[in-house]
Amino acid sequence: MRDRLNIQTEDGFSLAEILVTIVIVGITFTALLGGLVTSITVSGFHRQVATADALTRSAGEWVKDSVQTPYDTTCASDPYSLSGLSVPTGFSVAIVSVEYWDGIGPSSGAYSPAFVSSCPGTDKGMQRITVRASSTDGKAIETVQVIKRNVP
Repeated sequence: MRDRLNIQTEDGFSLAEILVTIVIVGITFTALLGGLVTSITVSGFHRQVATADALTRSAGEWVKDSVQTPYDTTCASDPYSLSGLSVPTGFSVAIVSVEYWDGIGPSSGAYSPAFVSSCPGTDKGMQRITVRASSTDGKAIETVQVIKRNVP
């Protein structure tokens, strides 16, 4: 009689309880894994954007430096070169445009100099240079504009 009572009081898990537990653990694991993959992807993209930004700013400083890159008054088609600039693997940097100041000064009030894409008859002593860096996959693109003055 005693054996019969012990058998009836033993507890265990049913198949349904085990399946529910496995489903809950699976959903939790999938959510955690999805979050981890998203985090890794966003981190890689952020690294590309930060590198493109740093490269663009370095190229802008390279162009602004009057010792490294002297002011070009010739209005040549490609007046400035970035050939000595260190460019990380997987990135490219280029001067997109050089615009020339039209030479018209302020008449009154706030002044914003006007630039034209074609060279005026003679260079007026100020240029706006646009530099762009991008990753080779095209996901990260950064642009900066630099004002370069001809200071004698």
